Amino acid sequence: MAPQAQASILAARLHSLSLRFVNQEYHITVALPASYPAQPTARYPTIYLLDANWYFGMVTDITRIMARCETFPETIVVGIGYPVDEPLDDAFKQIWASRQRDFTPTVDHEEEREDQEFAQRPVTTGGAPHFLQFIREELIPFIEDEYRTDGDQRVLVGHSSGGLFALYTLFHAPNLFRSYIVGSPYLNHGMKQHGERIIFTYEQRFAAHHRQLPVNLYLAIGEHEGSGYPAHMYLRELSDQLRARGYEGFALTVQTHPNCDHCQSVAPAFQAGLLTVCPMPDAAAKG
Repeated sequence: MAPQAQASILAARLHSLSLRFVNQEYHITVALPASYPAQPTARYPTIYLLDANWYFGMVTDITRIMARCETFPETIVVGIGYPVDEPLDDAFKQIWASRQRDFTPTVDHEEEREDQEFAQRPVTTGGAPHFLQFIREELIPFIEDEYRTDGDQRVLVGHSSGGLFALYTLFHAPNLFRSYIVGSPYLNHGMKQHGERIIFTYEQRFAAHHRQLPVNLYLAIGEHEGSGYPAHMYLRELSDQLRARGYEGFALTVQTHPNCDHCQSVAPAFQAGLLTVCPMPDAAAKG
């Protein structure tokens, strides 16, 4: 029997917003907590999830089942994705090209050539400044006007190139989010074109002018990652560099997930990260 309708997630709403700088439309999917209709004055922590085409269902289900078991606070999940459709393989490649533009801070022509060969379509890089502007000036104000969010409890979640963008945001707009969950970040960006690891440069520039960094940062990587560049060494170097700064108000958690490669680490990193940066309200009061 043919399916009657496209599958969807319960209590989730879809919005379309545009990034005017590159004529890009985004599909913003919002998953509401169970108590949302019955508690009209309640405000909720908000999880902003990159790569929502791939991870929105997973993160929504993880947060809802943990909240149901009262091991996690009820939250609103905001997925930032792209308007794609079947066939699935072509959609994946279209997403890949769009995310490489949005998540990379600087232009890298060698990365573009490699990604174009994989995605079988034009790929540009260096769009992170515009994408951050979209999130800060358009997406967050829209979500906080439309939904009952707690503006002091925003979380940004990203993996791989999404983790690269999350770290870019951390050092360019640190107060935009209270917490950052960064899985397997691509820390080699900048080496091919500029001969420098750009995230390390951004952190050094930030440290030169700031003593405070009042955020919770969760960094994770899979045990079996490292194809193409020394991912474990770079992540350890970044975490050591951050700890050595002694930023006021800064909390850092670093975890390696056993028996996981780059793709297998997504689910355990996201779940562990959420549990780390989003404690239950009573736990926060006790702590």
